[in-house]
Amino acid sequence: AISVERMQEIDATAIQTLGIPRLLLMEHAGLAVAKAVRALCPREGGTVVVCCGTGYNGGDGLAAARHLHDWGYAMRILLTGSVDRLREEPAVYAAILQRLAVPIQECPAGPGLPAGVERIVAGADVIVDALLGIGIRGAVREPIRSLIACVNRAGRPVVSADVPSGLDADTGDIRGAAVKASVTVAFGLPKRGCYAK
Repeated sequence: AISVERMQEIDATAIQTLGIPRLLLMEHAGLAVAKAVRALCPREGGTVVVCCGTGYNGGDGLAAARHLHDWGYAMRILLTGSVDRLREEPAVYAAILQRLAVPIQECPAGPGLPAGVERIVAGADVIVDALLGIGIRGAVREPIRSLIACVNRAGRPVVSADVPSGLDADTGDIRGAAVKASVTVAFGLPKRGCYAK
């Protein structure tokens, strides 16, 4: 297991020194998450809810959603912000999913989650957690905090992308709220915080 700083150095070397596009790294991360979902729910037509933040971890979730859609799963995406605010690679994947007519439900910051979100999450065969990655700073804020609570209440299998959202990837401390993952798909190498407690 490695530190967040070391993993960020490895990522930076891959992108800046070796010239591997971040989009390619995200594509491989998304495929790994999608395969973990398929292992938990092998039947075609199962319902998968992908909970995405607006950063790169969310982009990994959007990449997974594209693969799962291609494999015949019924997809729902919950995004903790506006699609219009996505930048770079996450924006590319969101645009692809919109062209594929995969529904993206925005969950803006505010009092509580939008109507129907609890029902969407509870109806999933598998939930993908791509809300927060290894770069978390400070306590988990809304609407992510409410969505984490919703995911944990649902009692469905959860696949976390790289690290369970809300978990400090160095120390294992919970930053106010954290996803209770069934499976965590580590990108690159496992992070220390996943083994700390």
